[in-house]
Amino acid sequence: MNDEKFPENRRFEEDRLTREEFEALNVRRTPPPAINAPGVVLLLAGTILVIHAGLQLVDSDTHNRIVLTLAFLPARFQTLSELGGQLLPGGEIARITSFFSYALLHGSWTHLVINMVWMLAFGSVAARRLGAARFIGLSMLAAGVAAAFSMVMNWGTGAILVGASGAIAGQMAVAVRLIFAHGGTLMTSLRKDISLVPPESLPRLFTNRSAVIFMAIWFGVDMLSASSGLMGGARIAWEAHLGGFLTGLLVFGWLDPARRS
Repeated sequence: MNDEKFPENRRFEEDRLTREEFEALNVRRTPPPAINAPGVVLLLAGTILVIHAGLQLVDSDTHNRIVLTLAFLPARFQTLSELGGQLLPGGEIARITSFFSYALLHGSWTHLVINMVWMLAFGSVAARRLGAARFIGLSMLAAGVAAAFSMVMNWGTGAILVGASGAIAGQMAVAVRLIFAHGGTLMTSLRKDISLVPPESLPRLFTNRSAVIFMAIWFGVDMLSASSGLMGGARIAWEAHLGGFLTGLLVFGWLDPARRS
């Protein structure tokens, strides 16, 4: 019985084709999975989704207490909060845990969906390169630095920071160094083996036209959203995004498992 694509039913061997032809053949004959994301990314996204859904089911007092326990607030580092002179929920331990736990909370379904789309797109690239443990480590470190940037910019205010954006910005920075490496684009990155791509060095990254345009558009949209009120009553924490992104750029070389191989 003849194959429809290859009526002569020829056998193709890798040494008879160029590397590009062989890879293209594999791409055509292997259908992509329905959800092309590493398990650690799906697990993290699922955890965030479950937490947000669960918070919609509790009464308002419980909801507020959980949020104030997990969220990052600069006021937590003062003696008393501005909430009637009472200590904030979470106590002393929350001064440490809130640097990371705030990333599990989101202000609305819109906020959550936008962040999950970005994490599935760019976090997946970072997770494929780093592996599960390093990916989680990167995300926590980027979230912590993002919170620190937010604290410096909002000291003495009643600001409340929630959302995974800072962590995702760190993941995106790793993805940028891989996607745009050596003249790559968003489209060509889909055909790359991310585990093998040499990353773009930091000096070259900022002379890489495609990478610079992407970063400028991302940060420009961030600043526009922060100043225009596109997210309704919520403020876009651009300084947290910047802190997370810089973290990803700087620590990737240290975390990259390919560097040790």
